[in-house]
Amino acid sequence: MQCPLCNLELRIKGTRTVAENDDSPDKATVVYTEQDLVCVNKKCENYQKVVSRQRAYLIGTPNG
Repeated sequence: MQCPLCNLELRIKGTRTVAENDDSPDKATVVYTEQDLVCVNKKCENYQKVVSRQRAYLIGTPNG
């Protein structure tokens, strides 16, 4: 992915694993990794700001 302002490639700043509905027997559990992507161009207004969050589903899907 690219920064919408400067078109430089974004870099992953943080990654976390998220579990949803794991405390509810009525709903399907969904587990995914979520990554924060930031701009690395020091001259850009988006420098070190989270420009995008990307999810990769490990268990389940967003719609159940």
